[in-house]
Amino acid sequence: MFENSVLVPEASDDEVKAFVPTFSPQMPVVEKRGFLSRGWHKALAIFLIFVVILGSVGAVLGFYTYQVVAQIQTQAQEAEVLGRQAYDSFKGQNLPATQMGVQAVQTKLAEIRTTYEKLSFYSYIPVARNYYQDGTHGLNAADAGLKAALTSIEAINPYADVLGFTGEGTFVGGTAEDRLKLVLQTLDKVSPQLDAIAANLSTVESELGQINENRYPESIQGKAIRPMIVQAKSGSQAAYAALTEYRPVIEQLPSMAGGRGQRKKYLILFQNDNELRPTGGFLTAYSIIYVEDGKVTPDKSDDIYELDKKFTKKLPIPPALGRYLTTEKQWNLRDMNISPDFKVSMDQFLANYKTIKGEPQDIDGIIALDTHVLVELLTVLGPVEVPGYGMFSAETSPACDCPQVVNALSEIITRPTPYLRQDRKGILGPMMRAILTKSYAAPRQQWPQLVEIGLNNIAGRHAQMYFFDEKTQLAAEKINAAGRMMPPAAGEDFLGVVDANLGGAKSNLYIDYEVKQVVSAPENGQITKTVEITYKNDRRSDNCNLEAGLLCLNSTLRDWSRLYLPAGSKVIEANGFTAKPSEYEEAGFAVVDGFFILEPKSQAKLKLTYTVPYTDTKTYKVKLWKQGGISPIKTFFDVNGNEEEITVDKDTTFETAF
Repeated sequence: MFENSVLVPEASDDEVKAFVPTFSPQMPVVEKRGFLSRGWHKALAIFLIFVVILGSVGAVLGFYTYQVVAQIQTQAQEAEVLGRQAYDSFKGQNLPATQMGVQAVQTKLAEIRTTYEKLSFYSYIPVARNYYQDGTHGLNAADAGLKAALTSIEAINPYADVLGFTGEGTFVGGTAEDRLKLVLQTLDKVSPQLDAIAANLSTVESELGQINENRYPESIQGKAIRPMIVQAKSGSQAAYAALTEYRPVIEQLPSMAGGRGQRKKYLILFQNDNELRPTGGFLTAYSIIYVEDGKVTPDKSDDIYELDKKFTKKLPIPPALGRYLTTEKQWNLRDMNISPDFKVSMDQFLANYKTIKGEPQDIDGIIALDTHVLVELLTVLGPVEVPGYGMFSAETSPACDCPQVVNALSEIITRPTPYLRQDRKGILGPMMRAILTKSYAAPRQQWPQLVEIGLNNIAGRHAQMYFFDEKTQLAAEKINAAGRMMPPAAGEDFLGVVDANLGGAKSNLYIDYEVKQVVSAPENGQITKTVEITYKNDRRSDNCNLEAGLLCLNSTLRDWSRLYLPAGSKVIEANGFTAKPSEYEEAGFAVVDGFFILEPKSQAKLKLTYTVPYTDTKTYKVKLWKQGGISPIKTFFDVNGNEEEITVDKDTTFETAF
């Protein structure tokens, strides 16, 4: 169409010459040429039209996209409000409202998906395709997550009131024992739904895993973008891992608790964590209990010393223990928990327990509890009265600056008297009955707190379990309830600090721990590491003279200390021990074995420098094993100059870049 158009008239050579002024004959005559040929004119015109059209289409698409995105944002905000309402209903233990809330979010998600599909043309555009597909993955993940939530709610809704929720359950009365029985039946009915829940959670993890968060900025207009994607991925992985981890427990718990018509019989060991030993405390007393449909019935309880009186075997004390426990000439049952691995210690204990005539033999497992469990239960349940012994509570007693129940038990059990006191630890059986009775009568609002106490005490190794049934034991190990100490995976560092009070009254009640670890970058396939452990006792010493007849809780601590390190670790220097520590291999670990003394109103410090086989030059990863019976430990890291602080209240994996 532009072929016959002329922008500038062409002139002949004569006309050009005539136009040149006569007063400058020396001016050169330049032949005029067009800047662009006619062909280029045509191409340029077509290109300009294309740009105009493309710009127009882009503007239209941009405006259209803006409208769609604005609609999605509005719908997403509405979905967020509905989600928060559903979560609040769940926290309020209102299961029907939670179910309705999740269904409302599901409906809103369907609307968002319909709106989002209006942008499907982006799936055909390079680069933009990736972002559109990310959105699809996000919607798929959200849909699968909501399905998992609804499946879970629908499975437990018929038993909501039994589990402490408001719901449509059929439980309208009865005893606490009836409630426990129904809880176990509920778990049996929920188990078949776990496959569907696991499949949906797996879909969530898979869909989110296909989103590359590195394509996105850290934030847009102050709103976090990349961290939100990372958090969603981490949350989905944790949810799937949690179900995988706890599924064996859900399936085995009815059997553990004597459900399905199978009464269980357990040996309970009470560990006094104020007199610390490798598995969490001195074995102070024991009890036999029956568990049937969740109901616990104590059978008998006694002092561990009474059990030792019946133990007639004369076993030589192990050299490692006898080197420090100089008050004993033979190995007693009460001192057999010398391995930090609960199962290993209990295998030793059980083999000798079975030789005692008159003691129950047909037990299904061993459960160890320390005073931390007792204090936390009383914190939730309130004071408990034990007939013949008085009232016990978790309130702080000025007499010892410790929970009243700890002080009272110490007065009853530990305080010396000028007369022979029979069955001095017989209180533990009646106290167990009193606490169980109050737990059964607890209002359903307290049940979640009691469950949380149970889980936290298992994680912190204040409650440890050893089941003789293989499947049940594997389930306990899966959730770290079995008190095991396993060697680290290849390429990981490991530190397990194991202390044993071999002559310091109950002074662990007043001891605080602090650990600092300095780690260098790997060189020649190994790292050099310095571990500094500080023990502090800020309380004055008690009068522990037997003639004074006073309660002795705090005195000189004589501590057998062992550090468990990865196999192949080599000590360079060790300070703070009373003598040079010994080194040996045990169960896949390198062990540093020593002894130190800590006086009241003072501190002791162990400092160990050693090498660890380690080849990862980019990331430092260490598993910190927490001993049972101790409070959370402040732990400081200095990894190649980068300093961080964490609190170790359970087995903890720490990871950072070199």
